[in-house]
Amino acid sequence: MENAGILIVEDERIIALDLRSKLAKLGYTVIGLAHTGLEAVRLAAELSPDLILMDIILDGSFDGIEAARRIREHREIPVVFVSACNDVSTKERAGRTGCLHFVSKPVDARELAERIHEALSGNGECG
Repeated sequence: MENAGILIVEDERIIALDLRSKLAKLGYTVIGLAHTGLEAVRLAAELSPDLILMDIILDGSFDGIEAARRIREHREIPVVFVSACNDVSTKERAGRTGCLHFVSKPVDARELAERIHEALSGNGECG
C-alpha cells in the first residue's frame, strides 16, 4: 500500500527518528509517534494507522506486545514488531497477538521494507 500511514511506537527517541527517516525514504507517511504502550493504544484509536511499527520494550506500565494485543482487540491493524528482543519466547509471545512480522534491531531498511510490504499485503498473520 503506497503512502500508507504508519504509527511508530518506540521509547528511544533517536531510534524513532531513524525509523521515521527510513520510512520517508521508502515512501510511507508517519502519522504519529508513541513512546509508551498506553500512548500507542490511544493514538491507534485516534489516528487509525494503516500499520504500526511496535518496539517490544517500552516505557510505562506495559510493553509493546501487550499494547498490540489491546489495539487488536478493537482494530485489525497490522503490527510489525521492531526489537532487539529476538529470542524464541519473545517471538512466540508476540505471535500470540496474531502478528508474526518481526524486524530485529539494528533495523536494516531493506528488511523493514519487506516486512511492511508483507504486513500491508496481508501475507502471513496480522494483516
